[in-house]
Amino acid sequence: MQETANATALIIDRELQGALSAVLVLSRSPLLLDEKFAQFYDQAKSTASGDSAWVILYAPDGRQALNTRVPYGAPLLIRPSPDELPPIISAKGVHISGMVWSRALKKHIIFIDVPVTTRSGKNYVLSQAVYADHFGVAFKERDIPSTWVVGIFDKEGMTIARSIGADQFVGKKANPDTVEAIRLGVDSFRKHVVRGELEVYDVITHSDLSGWAVAVGVPVEEIDGQVREAGYMAAGGLLLAVFAALMGSGIVGRQLASSIETAAIASDMLGKSEELPPLRRSGTREIDHLQHAIVSAAAKLKAAETKNAELLDSERTARQAAELENRRKDEFLAMLGHELRNPLSAITSAVSLLRLRVGDDPAVRRPTDIIHRQSAHLRSLLDDLLDLSRVIYGKVQLDMQPTDLAALIGGSIKNMTDTAKLSRHTFSLSTVPVMVSADLTRMEQIFSNLIDNAVKYTDEGGSIQVSVTQGHGMALLRVADTGVGMGPELLPYVFDVFVQGDNTLARTKGGMGIGLSLIKKLVELHGGTVAAFSEGVGRGSVFEVRLPVLASGASAEAAGHAIDAALDGVKVLLVEDQDDLREMTQALLAELGLQVWSAANGRDALAIAAAHRPQVALIDIGLPDMSGYELAVALRGNDQAAPMHLIALSGYGLAGDKQRAAAAGFHHHLTKPLPLDELRQYLAALNLP
Repeated sequence: MQETANATALIIDRELQGALSAVLVLSRSPLLLDEKFAQFYDQAKSTASGDSAWVILYAPDGRQALNTRVPYGAPLLIRPSPDELPPIISAKGVHISGMVWSRALKKHIIFIDVPVTTRSGKNYVLSQAVYADHFGVAFKERDIPSTWVVGIFDKEGMTIARSIGADQFVGKKANPDTVEAIRLGVDSFRKHVVRGELEVYDVITHSDLSGWAVAVGVPVEEIDGQVREAGYMAAGGLLLAVFAALMGSGIVGRQLASSIETAAIASDMLGKSEELPPLRRSGTREIDHLQHAIVSAAAKLKAAETKNAELLDSERTARQAAELENRRKDEFLAMLGHELRNPLSAITSAVSLLRLRVGDDPAVRRPTDIIHRQSAHLRSLLDDLLDLSRVIYGKVQLDMQPTDLAALIGGSIKNMTDTAKLSRHTFSLSTVPVMVSADLTRMEQIFSNLIDNAVKYTDEGGSIQVSVTQGHGMALLRVADTGVGMGPELLPYVFDVFVQGDNTLARTKGGMGIGLSLIKKLVELHGGTVAAFSEGVGRGSVFEVRLPVLASGASAEAAGHAIDAALDGVKVLLVEDQDDLREMTQALLAELGLQVWSAANGRDALAIAAAHRPQVALIDIGLPDMSGYELAVALRGNDQAAPMHLIALSGYGLAGDKQRAAAAGFHHHLTKPLPLDELRQYLAALNLP
């Protein structure tokens, strides 16, 4: 009886823990914390476990903010027990309710509640509502004898489920002496009379998670009858033993030997999957006790095997849930990148168009240059956010072009001065013109990180010196400060990932320990080196970046004119469903001299391709009527359209997206915002007539 009660309580705890785990995960959702209830509704809806449970978000006064049992935006009801909510919010802990009657659903409900405070400071209670009859699963998973009565009660003694007579007793309080035993909160054994004037033995145990009680009742006559039967059998065995003794010690000896041999065989089978041989009573107490011990040990071993199987199944389920959450995280990050890149693409295209049209007016040219450069920087940071490891481990692609390092550093300093970034320190700049081949965005990132490091670790009023010089075929960028410096034990490892100094250097200043490692990787991708120097703690630091000087003296402007000349008149089909982005991109491509037709969907794109026979198709992957992959296959199989170069344009920049584009027949893959220089160079290299 005790084992049945304990097993039933474990099954209840398992069901409650599953629901509680789902609510706890949902309570940490960024969509909920940012009060984006419409999107959170879809996320919560996906966690529903069948028709017996659903998710509700309550305001402190009991009003529902959302309910996954009904469509989002439908009229919602007030919680049947709204006075429970303020204590739940105040306690800031998990709450599992007792039986609650829903007048709207005409059923009893259990609430699993978790308090939530959004980023704006508003309080809510996130609940998973479960039909009370769901907990009848505890009876289905146990082989309960038909004469036994098993009941599940909440902390107030209300009947949640019952193995016999559920229709008659569920939702009602147990009899007073049972309620008193439940409220004591301790496991107990008693003999009493239940409803129907039936005298039973009761075992009562409690759930550790919910505080609910499980009572197992067995009729007194059933147990006492077995005791009497055992007594009769013992008496009969004694008589048989006496008779056997009278028949001769030889017969008794053979019986004893046979019983001992059977027990020995049974003991040898313990721990194996084989069934035990039938054990025969010998009439000798010691041998019968041995047989009983063997049977008991076999039962315990079997129970342990069952428990191990349950634990393995639970671990497998938890692992599958973790893998599912990891896949959802990856999908969310990819979707985040896509959604951020679309508006950023429109901004970048519009600014690029302005730069082509403003001419040399410095009053307009400088602001557009700043917006263009910072938009490109934002695009780079977005890529780093979504795939940081490819930057740290040198897997980022650089857009190299001839660059005057001194002019680039001077422009960056001007931006920092405009934002008062250097206003708290004494700053000096000394440069000479020197041409290098560099990615402008990444070089600005390198310099910005060096300046941030100097500002962070130099007290107000300290000195920061920046210089650009040339010597021995190398350009030298030097950033020196009078800040906290570094000890000799830190210098050899300062560029290692996640390496930080002591509390003074790292803990109070913050940082994750990847900035200098990122600088080192980016400098090495440029073919250069970076080194750090310090005379000790409190004596400042010096960082030196060396890059190869561009010996050819190539001009970026001249190269750009040559590329643009090669693009004149090239016929391009642009397929993009986002109106602002399509308009800006078409105007930008036309400004480069390209002949551009645009379409908002795959159907129109196929018609334009057949009518105008473009040489290049620039295709967004996410289209309303068909995917970009499907459109690429259709264009390649369209006999009316001329063969063309297919370029995929996507807000997703993962390696798998590029592989899928290549498999669909795309010749090239670009990630939003549209990298104009990369597109110009690619089209120029095609040498289209």
